[in-house]
Amino acid sequence: MRTFFKWLLRTALAVVALVIVGALVLYVALTSTLPADNGGASIAGLSGEVQVLRDGHGVPHVEAANYDDAARALGFVHAQDRFWQMHVMRRVAQGRLSELFGAPTVDTDIFLRTMDLEGAARASYEVLSPQAKGILKAYSDGVNAWLERPRGLLEAQLPPEFMILQQAAEPWEPWQSVAMVKVMALTLDSNLDDEIKRLALAARGMSPGEIDDMMPYSPRDTPPPLPDLRDLFDFAAPSLPKAAMDMDAMGRDYARALAWDTPITASNNWAVSGSRSVSGKPLLANDPHLGLTAPTVFYLVHLAFTHDGRHHDIVGGSLPGTPLVLTGRTGSLSWGLTTTNLDGQDLFVERLNPEDPTQYLTPTGWANFETEKVTIRVSGADPVAFERRRTRHGPVLPDGYRGLKDILPPGHVGALSWVSLAHDDTTAEAAIGLGLSQTVSEAMEAARKMVAPMQSIVMADASGAIGLIAPGRVPVRDPSNMIMGREPVPGWLAQYDWKGWLSFEDLPRIDNPASGALATANANWMPPGYSHHITFDWDERFRQERVETLVIDATEKHSLATMRAIQTDNFSPALTQFRDTAIQQLVAGTGQDRTMIEALADWDGLMSPGKPEPLIMTAWWRHTQIAIFEDDLGPDYKRFAKGNMEPVLMALRTAGTRDWCDDRRTARAETCGAILSRSLSAALDELKAAQGDDWRSWRWGAAHLAFGEHRPFSSVKPLSWLFTVSRPSAGGSYTLLRGRTDFSGEHPYFNIHASAFRAYYDMADPQSARFVTSTGQSGHFLSPHYSDLADLWAGLDYIAIPTETARYRKEAKGVWRLTPAQ
Repeated sequence: MRTFFKWLLRTALAVVALVIVGALVLYVALTSTLPADNGGASIAGLSGEVQVLRDGHGVPHVEAANYDDAARALGFVHAQDRFWQMHVMRRVAQGRLSELFGAPTVDTDIFLRTMDLEGAARASYEVLSPQAKGILKAYSDGVNAWLERPRGLLEAQLPPEFMILQQAAEPWEPWQSVAMVKVMALTLDSNLDDEIKRLALAARGMSPGEIDDMMPYSPRDTPPPLPDLRDLFDFAAPSLPKAAMDMDAMGRDYARALAWDTPITASNNWAVSGSRSVSGKPLLANDPHLGLTAPTVFYLVHLAFTHDGRHHDIVGGSLPGTPLVLTGRTGSLSWGLTTTNLDGQDLFVERLNPEDPTQYLTPTGWANFETEKVTIRVSGADPVAFERRRTRHGPVLPDGYRGLKDILPPGHVGALSWVSLAHDDTTAEAAIGLGLSQTVSEAMEAARKMVAPMQSIVMADASGAIGLIAPGRVPVRDPSNMIMGREPVPGWLAQYDWKGWLSFEDLPRIDNPASGALATANANWMPPGYSHHITFDWDERFRQERVETLVIDATEKHSLATMRAIQTDNFSPALTQFRDTAIQQLVAGTGQDRTMIEALADWDGLMSPGKPEPLIMTAWWRHTQIAIFEDDLGPDYKRFAKGNMEPVLMALRTAGTRDWCDDRRTARAETCGAILSRSLSAALDELKAAQGDDWRSWRWGAAHLAFGEHRPFSSVKPLSWLFTVSRPSAGGSYTLLRGRTDFSGEHPYFNIHASAFRAYYDMADPQSARFVTSTGQSGHFLSPHYSDLADLWAGLDYIAIPTETARYRKEAKGVWRLTPAQ
């Protein structure tokens, strides 16, 4: 027996030893792709040695002889730190996600292959200038040099995600950097979704006035009356259920129909002239808002090189997969971006030939669809084949896209015209030119080559100039087209076809305004008297009004301190307006805590993480929106469920075309006060279940976690805690310190859309610029730089990225030497 126990003990020890050894081998393999502090590599095409010095946060300073060498080095360091992110975005552009993730992404791939971003990117690359092509080629050389590097014992070639999913990688190609810009457009252009929303409401029998209630215009716009789509299309009779509906089931069905998540657009930027600054030189600030991801979209970098006989320093937020610094500063210029919300998409309803479904109707008769067989390879499953169709307007959207098949009239399909599908898109070249600019006038000239996505770009230079322009390709619509991009249009009527593009000289632009200040926040900022149509689907007005108040209307001179204070401003004009309207109408109910109501009435409107009032008000808004609109919209409520304040305020102020507060599913007529009382009770019940019975102990930050989603492992529970970057956060959906919630999600109060990058600049002292991103430099979950910036970001702090050689060399934690391959 004693021998047996000895054998058992030896066996157990051997098993433990094997487990330990296996764990160590796995750990070594997983960490082997982390770049060392110091190292070297050879890259074909380099004209000389390039040094890459990383600071304590992993931000690289690239010292190169010329732009091509700087681009090669940037490709190498991007691949070191972010190759999985680059690979996934490349697969998005190619419509090949299912090769990675299997059947769940087949519908998304069908949509992406239908758009054919790859074809547009390949063609656009060919029209770039030789200089731009050379820079993109140099960048791809750098990426591939990392992929093909000599490796040590147990060193994996690729990041951990490739090992977990058992995937290989392909070489990087220059056109794929153009494709990255088109993927950005895919995430930023959202007018198509607005058109489909209006189509769905019209199909439900709603009048133009009711549709305008649900999707109100900017108070600065005076659009023509919305035409009634029921006069243009023969919709099936709408079904408006009176009884209770299974909204959860409807939501699941709708979610399955979504081929690509609905974009949420938001960002802030502003500039003030030297006459309005303490330093006497212009100041500029920018915080682009994007869906929070791990790692974040932007990668901080400093490039130093000589070009055309002039030394260049470019520092700011680069886009992995490209050699482009999208927002940042040079030696004497700073610039920042926000999405303009251009109406650059039109959905054309094409009528099928009832005798030949391979044809559709045009102004001159029936025409054949352009067709192509496409096969999608699926990991773990059989390939999926479908037919890609195009009309004269563009690709025909899949039937399942946004539930189109169920709302289009029978015998019709939807074809998309979209500026970003251009085959002569030179936006990447514009971004290169912007980074080489030293003055506002040079940057304005570089912007001529912008195509899509349209961005509102503020600029400031050391000579004292400031400017604002929204460059891009803007469709010109026929004067008889009263729909003006708001709704889908009949594809067989020539009056709805695009008639060309606005000239560069006709684009929205402001140079050195008399006010000495410029500001944009995705809503209508157009210059006074501007007559050309950009869009009627701006973002809601609250942030634009707030940034104008704090920047343009301010009486005190601005400084870097005010730039930072404005960028981190967490006052919510929208929630305070809702609070004032709601409490005024609230019907006192049994069990209401008057102390809590009084606390809400006295709340200062700040979305502070340590307070209960922001959480109570946000939950009350959410449940009020559901109570007001769910009965009217039925299954289509899910199209609006993310949350918008303007329709809620309209309904509560009885400014609409119908009594939206009345619940159509009941016999009695409900008042808005009764709806508010009921929704407040529902909100409080929800919060009690989540954070306990005492409302005083509730905290906004506990619910409003900034959720940096890793793709795909945030969705895999055993791995989510390793890959997700999450922090309690301030701000809300309508604060300048953006923290957008999604009421339709599993976690309705999570912060899912916020500043991926923040920076501010004083052109009197470019070295005083400050930067931060929402996660960290590395995309490797075991790196110390995977999330080290997240705490600074959540704590509203920043880092410096100096361009003074002696300073950053002194602060460097290591250096990589990249040499020409022999």
